[in-house]
Amino acid sequence: MQIAVLGPAGFGGSNVCNELLDRGHHLTGISRNPGKIGTHDRFRPYPLDLLTASIAQLIEALEGQDAVINAFNPPGGPYMYRDFLETTRRLVVAAKAAKVPYFIMIGGTGSLYLGEKEDPHATCADSREFWLAYQRLGFASPMAKGMRAYRQARLALLAGKADRIDFQTIKDAEDPVKNGPNPVPDLPLAARASFQMFDGNASFRWSFVSPPGMYRPGPRTGNYEVHRDMAPLIDGPPNTSSESAASGANRYEGRLGGITAADLGVAIADEVEKQEKVGWHWSATADLLEDQAVGSFVMLS
Repeated sequence: MQIAVLGPAGFGGSNVCNELLDRGHHLTGISRNPGKIGTHDRFRPYPLDLLTASIAQLIEALEGQDAVINAFNPPGGPYMYRDFLETTRRLVVAAKAAKVPYFIMIGGTGSLYLGEKEDPHATCADSREFWLAYQRLGFASPMAKGMRAYRQARLALLAGKADRIDFQTIKDAEDPVKNGPNPVPDLPLAARASFQMFDGNASFRWSFVSPPGMYRPGPRTGNYEVHRDMAPLIDGPPNTSSESAASGANRYEGRLGGITAADLGVAIADEVEKQEKVGWHWSATADLLEDQAVGSFVMLS
């Protein structure tokens, strides 16, 4: 197949590219600098700034493709929300005009539903409790960067050795998530909003994949489980450990499903080939091994 990958040099896109190349597909990588992940005889770099490209330029880039995978994320900044949505809109218009047979959108966790009885329409991006569990998960990992004082305080709490300063450090970091303005960053909010361009849209063939809460670097296992519409949560009661009790019980803590970028690349490559989830909003999970020092993107191999 001839497949265009938008954003081939990023975390998700580079893993998808490697998986597809390993399967013998021919790729067109479209971004400002697609060649930075290396060279391959079946990888054609197509330099184009997706943020500023016209619809006509996008149509030209997408014509003749058997499928398009959108792994594009805009750079951080005050206009990230606008840039994500406006770029997605232009890409959808261009893909339809170019008569692309299949468009796979890589969104974000924020659009997945939580399945709460009291609010069946609530998504991950609506829940402070989910976002706090996500924050705690990230900073409990030895791969995490930044907020070192918070991480050290959390580790001390987990070990039952937290002191007054540790408790205050945790409180200072978590109170804004619990009680302040919306703690969810612009990127997951924009990815959630972009789903509305796809949901119920029968004018073109699409699939919208949302990575689960624990989406991280790691090895490829080749195995995964598919979840439709709902946030993947590990079965079990809310976390009632002494650590959780000390900092506020959280029904999602320790229950977020996960997958490595390599295994999500497997799931997306399978969908490109089989096309079994047309019109689906879905996620995938896999067994996660211990954190490994893996880069945020992979080079072509």
